[in-house]
Amino acid sequence: MLIQSHMIILDIVGDYPPTDPVFREYDEVVGKCLLCHHLFDSIESVAKEYQLDEQDLLRKLNEAAQNYIAQQEISQGTEQDESKLVMR
Repeated sequence: MLIQSHMIILDIVGDYPPTDPVFREYDEVVGKCLLCHHLFDSIESVAKEYQLDEQDLLRKLNEAAQNYIAQQEISQGTEQDESKLVMR
């Protein structure tokens, strides 16, 4: 699991930008902007404060993070393939 409950929201969004929309999904649930009010808090503390399903939140965040990493790897592979063509 890439993202764990003890991790800080700022670090998560910084390392995995596609997690931003996941946090925004919860804005209406908690009645405020999570990223505005809890940027320096852990997933665990936010989930407890608002009685959120922590495992569901972690699942969604990890899914977004894993998709981001996969896209980065594909992009890097494509760039490497293109550079090989240029060298020929």
